[in-house]
Formats: sequence, structure tokens, C-alpha cells
Amino acid sequence: MRGIRALLEVKNLRVSARRDGRKFDIVEQVSFAVAEGEILGLVGESGSGKSVTCRAILGLLPGANLRLTEGEVIFDGRDFARMSDAEIRTERGSSVGMIFQNPASHLDPVMSIGDQVAESILVHRGVSRGEAWGQAVDLLRQVGIPDPERRAGGHAHEFSGGMRQRAMIAAALACDPQLLIADEPTTALDVTVQAQILRLLLDLRDKRGLSIILVTHDLGVVAQACDSIAVMYGGRLVETGPKRDVLKAPFHPYTSRLIACQPGHKLDGRLLPSIPGQPPSAGQMPAGCRFHPRCDLVQPNCKTMAPPLTQRGPDHLAACPVTAGLSS
Repeated sequence: MRGIRALLEVKNLRVSARRDGRKFDIVEQVSFAVAEGEILGLVGESGSGKSVTCRAILGLLPGANLRLTEGEVIFDGRDFARMSDAEIRTERGSSVGMIFQNPASHLDPVMSIGDQVAESILVHRGVSRGEAWGQAVDLLRQVGIPDPERRAGGHAHEFSGGMRQRAMIAAALACDPQLLIADEPTTALDVTVQAQILRLLLDLRDKRGLSIILVTHDLGVVAQACDSIAVMYGGRLVETGPKRDVLKAPFHPYTSRLIACQPGHKLDGRLLPSIPGQPPSAGQMPAGCRFHPRCDLVQPNCKTMAPPLTQRGPDHLAACPVTAGLSS
């Protein structure tokens, strides 16, 4: 989305872990931007570093052994990476909201849904409890929960999976953030409910001018909802660009394989293709291009040199020297 101001700029992000006295990188050299009103799809298999990247942006890295060790997180001109814990807590909720993958594990089972949505309003807005409750009910209405006055008094176990996700979205929107990070928001939902949640996110973007980072492993979700794509593998970005460009003409073999694995291709009775092998484990990353053990285009240099992202078109970057000639 060229020509539109970048709301978020992530620059050379590195997240390191320490285990058994050894230090290694979980995420490294990750850079991307999200424009105002843009939906960015952060794509990759499980273990690629998508969720860790998003948690690092908000200072929510799990466990004492994970640290943001390098990079900048520039949000609306302020560097989250240089903020104190107290400062970043103020920004969470008020400037950036987050929807987690499994709402059942992030909604308090003993608090009513209305109280959980109202809690952030009370903390960040300083309004009365009655006013916060009224705003919470209105938010539940906005995200499509029927009879919100009554359902606000209910608890998470009384809600379906789709309704729990809607309640989580309402809580994330409570303080009118500019950016919403949605970490696999539709993974555990059936196809019909998944489509409803995606439509809700698009409607919220259109009505509120929200920017959204949509974390997913499903390129079908990206095709429906996103403006641009950033593909991760082994803790690194391997391809970024406008959605149509990346899906129509991918330049990284990993992106090509992900697209080929999506249902909907004409298979003539053949099984749906898969990517051979397994993604690398944290702390056991291969040298060079991290995809090379699974790549059928691998060359000797791929095993020793980590390729940088290079220009393949307007706003389209890919990290594969083997396909570089195809962009000319």
C-alpha cells in the first residue's frame, strides 16, 4: 500500500533464547511495515516464528529465557523496543490490541464476559464501572453477539467457539486501538464460523480504519482478507509483497510450495501435494537458507550463505538467489 503512512515499522527484529547455557535466535532479521488501514498476512507453518514476532512487538514474550535482543518496533513514531515494561503495558490495549489463537485459554472462566471487556476500559479510560459496562455491552453488539445485554453477564463456558472469539475481539477493541494483531483467530473454528470472523475483521477495518496483522498458516484466509503478505520460515522472512503479486507469481520456493498445498488446485485424482520433511526446530537451524533441506531447487551456495531479501517488483521482495533471474 504505497503512498499511505506506515503505522508500524518493524526493523531487523531479533528474538533470542537461552537453553542449557546456549544462546540461539528464534527470530532474526525480520523487517516489515503495516500501513494505516492495511491488513498484513503473516504466513508460515507452525514454528516459523510468526507468533513470537507478534508477541515481541507487544513485549509479551513467554518465559524468562526469551528476549528481544535487537531491532526497532516503531509504532506511530514511538519505539516500543525501547520502552519500559510500564510504558509498553500502557500501549497494549490502548494503541494495539491482540486476539489470541485460543480464546478459551485467554478468557477468565470465573469473570463474566462483560466484566472482561469492561476491564480494559476501566484501566485505560478511567470511567465509572457503570459506563465501562455500557461500553462493553455496545462492543459485544458491534462484534455480532446477539442479545448483548443478557450475554454480557454470561461466562466463557456458555459461549460457542465462534462467540468466544467475538468476545475476545470485543475485548481487544475496548480502548479503540489503531492496530489489531490477530494470532490464528480462525484456526479452531469450522468453515462457516471462520468466514464470519474474517468478515467481521474486514468490517471493523472498514468502519474503524484499523490496521491488522493477521497471523495464519492458511493462504486461503490470506487470499480472502489481506492486502499484503509476509511469509516466514525458520524465524526469517523469505518473501513479502502485495497479496496479488505474491500469490500470482511467488519467487521463493517455500511460498510456491505453500500455494501448491492449498485445496482448490486441479489435481486430476492425485493426492494434494505436501512439502517433504519438517520445519527446523529452534536451536537447530540449518546454515545458509533455512529452507534448503526441503527445497528441490537447492544449489551449493544455498547451504552456506543466508540470502537477503531482494527486489522482485514494486514492493515485492524474496530471499532466493536461484529464482532471482526470473524477476528480470
